[in-house]
Amino acid sequence: MSTPSRPSTRTDHDVPVPMRDGTVLRAVVVRPLVDEPVPVVLLRSPYPLADARFETDLMGLAERGLALVMVALRGTGASDGVFYPWVDDERDGVDTIAWCADQEWSNGRVATTGRSYVAQTQLYAAGGAPPALRAMVTGVVPSDPWSLTYTGGALNLGSALGWAAAMAGVPLARRAAAGEDVTALQEAWGALLGSFPAGFATTPLTRIPVLDELFPAWRDWVEHAHVDDYWQQHALPDRPALPTFVVAGWHDVFRDLSLREFAREPRHPGSRLVIGPWSHGAAGRSLGDVDHGPSAAGGAIGLDARLLDFLAAHLASDDVPVPDAPVQVFVTGANVWTHHTTWPPPARDLDLHLHPGALAAEAAPAGTPPSRYVFDPRDPVPTLGGNTLLPQGDAAGTCGSVDQRPLDGRTDVLRFVGDPLPAPLRVIGTVRLTLHAATSAADTDWTAKLVDVHPDGTALNLVDGILRASRQDPTNPTLLTPDEPHELVVELGAVGHEFAAGHRVRLDVSSSSFPRFDRNPGTGAPAASVAEADFVTAHQRVLHDAAHPSRLTLPVVAADDQPADN
Repeated sequence: MSTPSRPSTRTDHDVPVPMRDGTVLRAVVVRPLVDEPVPVVLLRSPYPLADARFETDLMGLAERGLALVMVALRGTGASDGVFYPWVDDERDGVDTIAWCADQEWSNGRVATTGRSYVAQTQLYAAGGAPPALRAMVTGVVPSDPWSLTYTGGALNLGSALGWAAAMAGVPLARRAAAGEDVTALQEAWGALLGSFPAGFATTPLTRIPVLDELFPAWRDWVEHAHVDDYWQQHALPDRPALPTFVVAGWHDVFRDLSLREFAREPRHPGSRLVIGPWSHGAAGRSLGDVDHGPSAAGGAIGLDARLLDFLAAHLASDDVPVPDAPVQVFVTGANVWTHHTTWPPPARDLDLHLHPGALAAEAAPAGTPPSRYVFDPRDPVPTLGGNTLLPQGDAAGTCGSVDQRPLDGRTDVLRFVGDPLPAPLRVIGTVRLTLHAATSAADTDWTAKLVDVHPDGTALNLVDGILRASRQDPTNPTLLTPDEPHELVVELGAVGHEFAAGHRVRLDVSSSSFPRFDRNPGTGAPAASVAEADFVTAHQRVLHDAAHPSRLTLPVVAADDQPADN
């Protein structure tokens, strides 16, 4: 799309945006000074609007003749009210979109944009079916509140507690600005922020007084550890099909949720998806221990301009051409971009069966003894890479593909390794482990990690997941019968990777990844309510024989069937 020269713009601060209940939100409005009304791009954020401006291409919007409205969510920034995640996002979103459409400088057509929680607010607003809303751009979008807080029934401790601690600073600052003496709270909040990563070992997790005072949602999250009325009340509403551009990262904490949002039904045929080798932060070429090459960066594929063109096109017309291949995937290992008509793309399932220490196409024979290990929740397996969002940041080696050899000495990690591959193996889609296992505890976690082992021994993690055994049905938690084998499915999540010839496929199985996930105390009591002194050591068995065919399932695609561009 051609872009006209940039017009002069006008910026207004603290613009009142009234809600239906009388609460007044406040906005920053940046609009081109032109004679005719213009379309509006809306961004609603719980974070400082000054920071939001740095994530938004003001010049690019102005060049395309679009106004930008940035609104502080209820109870944040200069807006009135109290912030509680998800409660007001649908209603306030609908009202704010209507306000944007009604301004004299607006032509009545509105699109929304933003990343992370800002992206999630768009999904709530769209659920109210506001007539002015034409399109959305969502980056690293968290999707449903339960699924962003819990994975496989385990608490996403690192990301959830880190965000709760950071957001507690919002009411603290507002109290201080109102003249309240917050000295004690300030000290307690600072101590919490400064305690990480050691602070993740706090038990019970329900006992963090400063969060009870400043961010009571935290206690609600950990006390409602399965899908109950609390989570159903906050669930995303259904929404009509809208053209949506979804940007996801293989190593983003919300990777699978972003992909779920793109694939949801009904899906607008004009929607698009880009998945890069990125985390929750910048769309760069390097992450963890891997440099994916110059083509991996968002700038290399003109991502920012494409998002702006998408917004401009749908704000200009309701008849935008539908893309032939709306899904663009970066395949790590091969370091190429591929294009697909659907997500996930068509693939054949390759089952690799677990044998003692090995992976093979055929199941292990009858009589094969189980693999065993002992899990002590007081000494959990540390998180090393992955799709994480921890307070330490990406640079701390906690995100992306990271060499797993520092964990080689642990006896509580089972490794199942395939033979060197005779040819490249390209995997695109969701990886699953069907596991036959038993534990001595009343409850336990099972973790699974897919690893690419290079000929020199470098072992890079690709994707990993967890299942809390008592929550195979997240709406109906059921404790285990100790030492009784059970079949379960661990979803490792989505991956786009090519194993090179001569590399080995490896599966690591254990019972923890801390502090990415909380520790399962093994007692059967709600994990967040248990003190570390009461943790129970679990004796674990992984069965892999003819009667118990534990197996890793990889969605394999043919490399020569997928067009690529570099």
